[in-house]
Amino acid sequence: MRTNSQLSNKVVRGLSRILGQEFVTFWLEQAGSTVSTDRCLAEVVRIDRETADAVSLWLRPNALFKGFEAGQHVNLSVTIDDVVHTRSYSFSSAPLATGLVRLTIKQTPTGLVSRYAVNQLEVGAVVELGDVFGDMTLAHTQPNLNAERPTMLLLAAGSGITPMISLIEELQAKGWPADVTLMSWARHPEDVLFDALLKAKTNEHFKYVRLLESGANVAEGDLVGRPSAEQFAAVAGTLDNTDVYACGPDGFMTALRGILGDAPKSFHAESFTPMALSIDENAEVKTFTVTLTKSNRILEVSNNKPLLKALQEQGINPPHGCGMGICNTCSCEKLTGTTQNMQNKSVCGNNNTALRLCINAAQGPVSLDL
Repeated sequence: MRTNSQLSNKVVRGLSRILGQEFVTFWLEQAGSTVSTDRCLAEVVRIDRETADAVSLWLRPNALFKGFEAGQHVNLSVTIDDVVHTRSYSFSSAPLATGLVRLTIKQTPTGLVSRYAVNQLEVGAVVELGDVFGDMTLAHTQPNLNAERPTMLLLAAGSGITPMISLIEELQAKGWPADVTLMSWARHPEDVLFDALLKAKTNEHFKYVRLLESGANVAEGDLVGRPSAEQFAAVAGTLDNTDVYACGPDGFMTALRGILGDAPKSFHAESFTPMALSIDENAEVKTFTVTLTKSNRILEVSNNKPLLKALQEQGINPPHGCGMGICNTCSCEKLTGTTQNMQNKSVCGNNNTALRLCINAAQGPVSLDL
């Protein structure tokens, strides 16, 4: 039996051949439809206010959505003042039979998309979902989950809780095949995301601990302060048989690595803010040629600028999203040449490799498949 979306897509393809795809797409967008032959559009069907500065968006994607695994993130595109902006957000639900997906977004002072989502986006709005990324999944990190009973320690700061919720709901749906502890850091009790939901899930296989800078209720099990070795010892004991999962700002992730070292059995991480781009002010500034093979252009770029910025300054605007090395939207094939990652300073001289333009700079002549 054909679904309504399959019939709609067939009709749209037919109309596009007769009237032109741009014409049909324009009027579908004006009507607020999510039907499309080439774009994964999604309708906002519900918005939950989680905290004063965070909301959960429940989205119904169209038939082009290929699904996701718990622990992954997706590119979300919204139109603000006629300009499309793309950011990457983690799913905050496990895959559901209804086909709905949940993204939980916490606004930041300078976050254009996060502020729009939290304060202006409305039910009925249509957004676009892009590629799904991420290896912090049960299939990737726990390939023998059904044969073993792993001990998992989930560590989250702020909105880093979102992929953890996704993993927890997936583990719950599987009947808790692991012993799981979640440690969630926040500044104040009112900043904790999914607090009531997590407390309700607590059972013999799932332990939930809040860690707060202020307002901690020690009598109910809260701990005080930022990550420390003492906290881990009190909650999880030794970690040599524990698989650790972590998500949060870069400073939080750096602190965890310094505290935990190589103690855990394994360490899996997602950072929702990237390391800052590092520019050596004392290094000699050089220029190199960049050949764009598809557009048949040759440009001069500096070795102290990310390639994306260098190209944009010369009127070339490749597809891009977060601009921070997270979403992979700007990734293209580097055919030849040497580049340097401006976050971790690693140098890559391999040809025919994927290159994220927003965080890599040329360190010699480079050719790109653009």
